Amino acid sequence: MPMDAELLHTFLTVAETGGIGAAARQLHRSQPAITERLQKLARQVGEPLYIPTGRGVRLTVAGEACLDTARRLREVTRDFGDMLQRRQRLQEGILRIAATNTLAGYFLPRYLVEFRQAHAGIDLHLKGGVIDWAEISVADWDLFFLEGELDLERLPAHYSVSPWMRDEILVVFPENHPLLERESLKLDDLLPYPMVWRESHSGIRRAVEQEFSRQGLNPRQSIEVTGVEAVGTAVSAGLGPGFITSAALQYRQDWRLVARCFPGTEGLLWTLYLASPKPEYQSLTIRRFLAFLGLPAHVETTVDHAWPASGEKGAGLRDGQVTPVAGDPAPGLPA
Repeated sequence: MPMDAELLHTFLTVAETGGIGAAARQLHRSQPAITERLQKLARQVGEPLYIPTGRGVRLTVAGEACLDTARRLREVTRDFGDMLQRRQRLQEGILRIAATNTLAGYFLPRYLVEFRQAHAGIDLHLKGGVIDWAEISVADWDLFFLEGELDLERLPAHYSVSPWMRDEILVVFPENHPLLERESLKLDDLLPYPMVWRESHSGIRRAVEQEFSRQGLNPRQSIEVTGVEAVGTAVSAGLGPGFITSAALQYRQDWRLVARCFPGTEGLLWTLYLASPKPEYQSLTIRRFLAFLGLPAHVETTVDHAWPASGEKGAGLRDGQVTPVAGDPAPGLPA
């Protein structure tokens, strides 16, 4: 039989205060209302719960049996209320994020660090290095940071995919590469040289391939590595030119590279995407983290060209940074 927790709470208050009048004052109810609740509980139990004794009451055997359960219920109710309060204050919770290697290594850390500093009680889980999204169990994660809008095809209906950030893809050369001696470059100038490519699922690679195709070019793809770190290492070693985003290069000034803007373009921009639950399905933790990202009013970003133009010899990107295009800067993002 379903039990009304309010009835047990009223009974417990009567038992602990010693009388109906005292319980009525504590609960801010009339004495007839308290009596009615006790009678209803007694009918559900099937036995009398107390015996009147002047201005007080004395519990029956059945009342004593109910007392322990009522006390346990009070503790559970308090624990439940405390849990709700901690979650509402973001003192506890969980946030599970899956992302590609580049996003997990270069775009997300600044936000994760600030979020954890602000909400130390939130349990953060990050799975980086995702190459094939088909291998990810969608139900195990809350947010997905993608390199392509359609990368994650098995999203539940209550999720949506939105642009999150834009960055520029640059061509990087080993130091002393012959092409660096030229005052200006065309994309087909790269064709005689072996190039270092990301893995086939990479959003950077897809964007570069599309630009080659747009210009009617068919480059060789003889060197393929996994991840931005491998590209930087391979290019630094002299295997050939490669393609890396400006944001990644900001963090790896130790690479012996020279960067140029993508030939034949005004800057090859790369859009990053976020798959998140629709607002009505977002936990408080997810909402707060999206606020750290500048969402749901999606902050579009682009590159601040602090390096020389592509035609200038020795162009580099030591001072390049990703900045918001409009609106206030998202927390942790340089203005």
